[in-house]
Amino acid sequence: MIVDKVQMVGGEVGPTYEVIISQTRYVERQTRNKTRIVACGVSLANAEDLGKWMGASEHTVFNFSPRFVDTIPFLLLYLFIAFEFFSARPLDMAIHIQSFTINHFPSLMIAMSKPVYLAIKEHSPTKPVVIFVPSRRQCRLTVDDLLTHCAADEKPDLFLNIELEDLQPHLDHINDKSLVETLKHGIGYYHEALDKQDKRIV
Repeated sequence: MIVDKVQMVGGEVGPTYEVIISQTRYVERQTRNKTRIVACGVSLANAEDLGKWMGASEHTVFNFSPRFVDTIPFLLLYLFIAFEFFSARPLDMAIHIQSFTINHFPSLMIAMSKPVYLAIKEHSPTKPVVIFVPSRRQCRLTVDDLLTHCAADEKPDLFLNIELEDLQPHLDHINDKSLVETLKHGIGYYHEALDKQDKRIV
């Protein structure tokens, strides 16, 4: 059984994950047929506890350090902010982690939007920033939050580091009209459902 996005056990769909995994382990014990559970997710603070609950031995739990770009711990900092985005980097990357202890996933996402905005302003006010979020829906919500914070500071184009005239030729070729509006303020988003051309332009 493959369990994807196992970090969601602590979120909204957590009870569903718990029931399915618990039932699978119960059936395994009753029928004496071994079931291998392969759980995949981002780095976790309690990976060993989670692994033990699923029946994994200490030697079969692999929880990678944040220095591996592909396993960035999304839930330690909402939206971990990467100021350099290369797996083999010629320059050192500065990592700033801010943890949160809110168990309710939607509340956690809301609570983290302002700290992310402030972190960008403090650590990378004029350079590009990549923010990783846990879902496609969260991409759009995060962009909306950032735009709201900019507007509240009376700087709606705070992240627009290009003349709009220079950006316009690119905007003319984007199919997603919502994306056009956010890019006009210097904030884009990228997820698997975007049109191929929109991805390339972003």
